[in-house]
Amino acid sequence: MKKLVILLFLSQVMLWSCSTSTPTNEVSATLDLVNVSNDKVKVVVKPAAFDASTITFQVPKIIPGTYALQDYGRYIEDFKALDKDGKTLPVTKKDVNTWVITDAKKLDHVEYLVNDTFDQEVVQMSKNETVAFSPAGTNILKGQNFYLNLGGFVGYFENQQEKPFVLTIEHPKDLTGTTAMVDEDTSDTKDVFKTTRYATLIDSPIMYAKPDISTFTIDDMEVVLHVYSPRNTKVTSKFLMPALQKTMIAQKEFLGAINTTKRYAVLVYLTARTEDDAQGTGALEHNSSTTGTFEDDMQATGLEHTISHEFFHTLTPLNVHSKEIQFFDFNTPKMSEHLWMYEGFTEYFSVLFKTNKRMANEQALYDVIADKINFASTLYSDTMSLTEVSKNVVDPVVNKQFGNFYNKGTLAAMCLDIIIREKSNGKRGILSVMGELSKLYGAEKAFKDEELIPIFTKLTYPEVGVFLQNHVVQNKPIDYGSYLAKVGVSLKKVKVPVQMAFSLGTTTYFKVDSKTNKVFITTLDGKNEFLKAVGFQDNDEIVDLRGIKPEGPDSGKLASILAFNLKDGDDYTAKVIRKGKTIDLKGKVKLNQVDGNKIEFTDASKAKLKDQWLYN
Repeated sequence: MKKLVILLFLSQVMLWSCSTSTPTNEVSATLDLVNVSNDKVKVVVKPAAFDASTITFQVPKIIPGTYALQDYGRYIEDFKALDKDGKTLPVTKKDVNTWVITDAKKLDHVEYLVNDTFDQEVVQMSKNETVAFSPAGTNILKGQNFYLNLGGFVGYFENQQEKPFVLTIEHPKDLTGTTAMVDEDTSDTKDVFKTTRYATLIDSPIMYAKPDISTFTIDDMEVVLHVYSPRNTKVTSKFLMPALQKTMIAQKEFLGAINTTKRYAVLVYLTARTEDDAQGTGALEHNSSTTGTFEDDMQATGLEHTISHEFFHTLTPLNVHSKEIQFFDFNTPKMSEHLWMYEGFTEYFSVLFKTNKRMANEQALYDVIADKINFASTLYSDTMSLTEVSKNVVDPVVNKQFGNFYNKGTLAAMCLDIIIREKSNGKRGILSVMGELSKLYGAEKAFKDEELIPIFTKLTYPEVGVFLQNHVVQNKPIDYGSYLAKVGVSLKKVKVPVQMAFSLGTTTYFKVDSKTNKVFITTLDGKNEFLKAVGFQDNDEIVDLRGIKPEGPDSGKLASILAFNLKDGDDYTAKVIRKGKTIDLKGKVKLNQVDGNKIEFTDASKAKLKDQWLYN
């Protein structure tokens, strides 16, 4: 038996030696999640065959879906380039994400250590540094959790992004890895994943944790939900699954034959928001999966809302996307001018399908539309070209308008839908046109940015092209009322409550001490009815709101949340320190009122087209 083991060992060594000395046409990477030291993971990346004396290795500066700088190179240390004998080769670090290797014809592989982003968020916040978006981040917690957005671990060699990629992950036996990829190894301590190119790998996150996993199947699509919740044992995959299943069944029915996804992974990380944990919450879409970081007291509706948006990205940009997305440059990206469509259409479908599938009534849809009209004109510029914002979204100034894709972008999709319904006598809509585009292009074929609008117009009607030119390419504000009137819906100006009680217009009525994270009431001007009703005064230090202390590095955000989505007349309590004395405050909520919009169905003569818009 010992002899057999030795022979097997020697044969493995020989195979490994041959593989490291023979050039291949694939890039391979290995992550060691077992031998983790000082909260760092060792990564080895071996290039495909190349013939150059110098080669560059990079990790992403930016990844699709975030449209903001991540700079994963900040988390890499002890970078080495080695020949097949283990001797180091000369390396120059060109910038935060780039290493240049000389004498590269001798290169066998590079290796380095990776720190996780979650550990760094609080420190980066305190230094006003760029913080990686938590759902796009990484976690390394030995023996417990590895949250792998792979852009934070695996880099690429120049001119090899389109090569096949093999990823091997050594992991503890009791941790299960969940991903939309298929594990091609039967071992319970090693996973092997193969992708056709680097971009597909980066689009395929993995989470390793104890197996709190639930699965279900819709038609021929398998959905897997993996939850990591170390503190709140009540929030499990079984707890979240019913809401997720209900939502995704309705979405799959809404999309019909357009959706061809075979496996979809939902990776949920519940943060305790301690100093070494994720501070941000939200989700990041991938073509066949969603990564999400949530508060550990989350409700199932939180995941339902997230998936309502993220799953529709399987339509766009998965099946309808530009060359800028297909061949994304992870370090010097040229952004697509149709980002407004990827996010705006997706958000529109996430709103529409709930009414279409009777999960919400019509008025609920109208209320969401009214809110988006309010936000588009008050929180963002209504006179900026959506295509220009899309192309320049990585510019910090322009990036402030990114959120308008979920408002004006959604509303533009709605108007296009109504135009198409009207011109086709209700037979077609924006979803059916996207289905035609997905057949024309699909996951493997990209359009040129400049050809999308002409093709979209050709597939529909001249009026669609006029709308796109006027309100998407150019910067003309949209008269939403005129489009809603086509389906019998009226838009009128009314006073609406401000849901964020500590804000009014452009004024925020509190400040956070950057050194202590203490929150203080400030800039009282007599206009904020909520603050007057509860009894706040200038320079009050907030001790607690509704029994919860707004403290820690995210104290300002927590204070905002504790004064959000309130109802007029409800009791509200607070505790403050005023001139050295602790004072209890109690009052009735009085929300501030501002000019807004109210939408209702009022013209019964348009009921048929309205129903075709909402239910066909």
